[in-house]
Amino acid sequence: MQPGDNMDGIRRLGGLLERVCLIAAVAIIPLIGLYWAMFNNLPSAMTAEAVRQAASPLLPIWVRGLCFLTALVPGTALVLTLLRLRHLFALYKEGRIFTLANVTCFRLVARALLWWAIASIVHTPLYGLAVTAANPPGRHLLTLGIGSSELALFFVAAMAVVISRVMDEARRLDEEQALTV
Repeated sequence: MQPGDNMDGIRRLGGLLERVCLIAAVAIIPLIGLYWAMFNNLPSAMTAEAVRQAASPLLPIWVRGLCFLTALVPGTALVLTLLRLRHLFALYKEGRIFTLANVTCFRLVARALLWWAIASIVHTPLYGLAVTAANPPGRHLLTLGIGSSELALFFVAAMAVVISRVMDEARRLDEEQALTV
């Protein structure tokens, strides 16, 4: 594979992933809203976890609204992550690699991943309270915990931080080489 072919592939895939990230970022919040709006009409396989915690399999509209608001916590962090990834892929689409803009963008992606992991942890107790809000007194649920998905997000965020530092070092070496006669 020739270097020019590789850059063409990076530009082409960067453009494709830029569009995918934009579409996903725009669609996430409406899909979360649609899920909670249609919750009582969804197949039981899609609602089993919430129904297990709630006193009734049919949730009142105000409970679904609370659940929607709690889902916005990690949902917003995911949208932020996707928008930052979109910006990074836009730089690749333009053929810009190993620039300061790329390094900065990659660091922002790492931070967004970290916020997404934290938001997922915060979501767990909020969701438990929201979904059981209509339960009789004494049957409200407060859950805490860190699962494998949160740990995986922390791991990916840590990897992104390391990769951003490697990219910064590569950028610095590339700039030094460009100045060497």
